[in-house]
Amino acid sequence: MEERRLLLAVALSLLVLTAYSLLFPPPQRERPAAPSAPPIAGPVAPSPSSPPRAPGPAPATSPSAPPAAAMPAVRDDRERRVEVIGADIQVAFTNRGARLLSWRLRRFQDARGNAEEMVQAAPDGPRPLDLETGDSAIDAQLREALFRPSAAELIVPEGGKATLRFEYTEDDLEATKVLGFPGSGSLVSLSVSVKKGGRELAKKVLWGPGVGNPTPAEMEVQGYQAPQGVALLADGVHRLAVDAMASPRTLPTVQWVGVEGHYFAALLVAPGGRGGAELRAQSLPPLEDGRPRQAPQAVLDLGPAEGPALLYVGPKDYHALSKLGYRLAEVVPVGEWIGPIVVPLLGLLRWVHGFVGNYGWSIVVLTLIINLVMAWPRHYSIANGIKMQKMAPEMKVIQERYRKVPLLDPKRQQMQEEMAALYARHGMSMGTQMMVGCLPLLLTMPFLIAFYRVLQVSIELRGASFLWIPDLSQKDPYFLTPIFMGLSMLLMTRMTPSTLDPAQQRIMLIMPLMLMGMFLWAPAGLNLYWLASNLCSIVQQGATLSLLRTAPAEPTKKERRRK
Repeated sequence: MEERRLLLAVALSLLVLTAYSLLFPPPQRERPAAPSAPPIAGPVAPSPSSPPRAPGPAPATSPSAPPAAAMPAVRDDRERRVEVIGADIQVAFTNRGARLLSWRLRRFQDARGNAEEMVQAAPDGPRPLDLETGDSAIDAQLREALFRPSAAELIVPEGGKATLRFEYTEDDLEATKVLGFPGSGSLVSLSVSVKKGGRELAKKVLWGPGVGNPTPAEMEVQGYQAPQGVALLADGVHRLAVDAMASPRTLPTVQWVGVEGHYFAALLVAPGGRGGAELRAQSLPPLEDGRPRQAPQAVLDLGPAEGPALLYVGPKDYHALSKLGYRLAEVVPVGEWIGPIVVPLLGLLRWVHGFVGNYGWSIVVLTLIINLVMAWPRHYSIANGIKMQKMAPEMKVIQERYRKVPLLDPKRQQMQEEMAALYARHGMSMGTQMMVGCLPLLLTMPFLIAFYRVLQVSIELRGASFLWIPDLSQKDPYFLTPIFMGLSMLLMTRMTPSTLDPAQQRIMLIMPLMLMGMFLWAPAGLNLYWLASNLCSIVQQGATLSLLRTAPAEPTKKERRRK
């Protein structure tokens, strides 16, 4: 029974297959024409499977598919310099590797009066806008390749845009680098493509080593900031000194990454606002002292994101960077808690300069404005100090009486009662004394610290002259401002009412001299600010003391009760 079913199943299967082949025959393949046989000469050699043939050339076989045609080579015939000239910049490339040679800021001048150079003078090693693909052989080929530029000289029209294109093709390797320079604005678009055999490769773009070429005079100024790595992550700006880059630091997600100095920065904005990055140190040739040098280098992973990266190379100008977006203004260290005061003061300093025309006198005028605003709280602080000075002898008597009493002894409560009675006799409240004495200082100190920060980050002071000072961002060449600042602080200390004993007062007189020594190499703009602020305080202190001497004494609480 089972055998019959098996035979029936086989028969039905054969029937279905036969019917399918008859209904749907396979397509007929075209047979290639047989090549004409060559003429046969001589006797035919015997063969066990075919009739004997005469020896001769083998019959022609059908040729295999030809290899893919190589791409036509695209390269320049010699190394050449390519320049881009705009209203504010003058940029130079070499077509060897499409690498950056120079980036000059025409609105800023160095010590020799030339346009400020942003590219570090490093003859060997990687240069700005070099490419990395992860393949060392391809990277070396791209660095030495003679790219063909779209123009030998490019003029960026005011209010327009100009595009510079570099192309290179050799065998199956294609590379293009396209830069778009705006006529107004400072963000340069950067598009990069590297293909191997028609397949797009991973790619990274570099900036470095460093940014700018600081002079020895700039580096010896107190507070000088050497070039360092900087990046904007999700939790804010991160800064990394060269010493911390012994091994490359990988940053998985950044909005921008770059290298910053004290006054200038070069920042790469990731395509789409998110990308991987890396900060590393690069060795530089030693200077005359023979010591090894290193400079920071920023690497941005362009990734698969569509759209170009953006490049900013220029001053750390808070207001200009705020207009560009991408949170670039956060590269200016205005401070987190003090920033809301620093930013308006930056604008106010520029506004005052629009009327005065000199940044040295602008500092003096703005310092005077700040001191006028703070004059009323300071008046109360000085008056409170005079009252404390009058009651100091009686206070010391009470403190001496309880000097040997332990802090936890109940007799300490009696001391507090006597102190409260002393305050009441002088028309003062012990509970509010701390607030009255400290509140004026708490109100004025944030503004003084904020203006100090303004002078540290203000790019406008760089190269600004004032009287005998050629550059307010560098030290006073004759050290006059720090000396006058120390002497004015000494005079102000002697005029300030104090409850300290003579030994402590002598120690306080040493502080201005110590500060004067510390500020000898500080920027002249900071010393000018401290000097102007001290002079304003001396004038106000003298006026307040004069008013308090001529004013009738206020009656105490007992006298008011008797009346």
